[in-house]
Amino acid sequence: MLGDSKMQTSKLIAAVVVLCAGGMVGAAHAQSAKAAVTIKPLIALSQSAYSDGATNGDTGWVDVLHTQIKTANQKDLLFDVSMQCGIVTDTTVRSSGGSKSSSTARANIAVRVVVDGERIAEPTGSIDANGAPAEGVVFCDRVQTLAAEFAGLNCTADLTTGAVDCLDAEELQLILKTLNAHAFNFAMTDLSSGVHDIVVQARAQASVDFDDDVDGGSMSGAEAFAGAGALVVEEVRLVKGAELIEL
Repeated sequence: MLGDSKMQTSKLIAAVVVLCAGGMVGAAHAQSAKAAVTIKPLIALSQSAYSDGATNGDTGWVDVLHTQIKTANQKDLLFDVSMQCGIVTDTTVRSSGGSKSSSTARANIAVRVVVDGERIAEPTGSIDANGAPAEGVVFCDRVQTLAAEFAGLNCTADLTTGAVDCLDAEELQLILKTLNAHAFNFAMTDLSSGVHDIVVQARAQASVDFDDDVDGGSMSGAEAFAGAGALVVEEVRLVKGAELIEL
């Protein structure tokens, strides 16, 4: 009986220790954090367009990075978003008889941040590669245009009139492919206490334009794609009343 009593006492002590440890872990998880980080080795975001298929493409805004942070009091947050951004552009022109042929390819990726379902304000003066106002912050944007005026190939001359007739179009092709890492900082002030859900959204677009009425025709292709990405969220105390976006 004495042995059973000691055994029961030991079990009770062990149970109390486990409960205390569980409470400590729970308390640790409930504590507010000063920073949060998420890193993704490959972001599934890609959009392409080709002259022999869809000439315009748009993924729309897609969630690509996600994390959460808990603030104990009213705080300000800084967001550092970085992402590998790749663009492929392919332009081909064909021309004969001195006619001008042109081909254009364009691809771009933009980024924005959403906190608790609310989109963070970004610079309204942000522009794209054409100098037009952009939606979100442009991480990469390329417009490639190729134009040419060729006489042609396989040419024959009329011995009487001297007129030259070229049967085959000359061709010129330009392909560019790049991959760069880009980053931009966002900020949000006066967040209430609690757990905040943070989502980075990205948008990829691609379009092509080409002459199909010129002898031989032109072709073009474009693709925008993402690689690795990272999001760093930091709890800070900014200068009160500071202007976040300088106009």
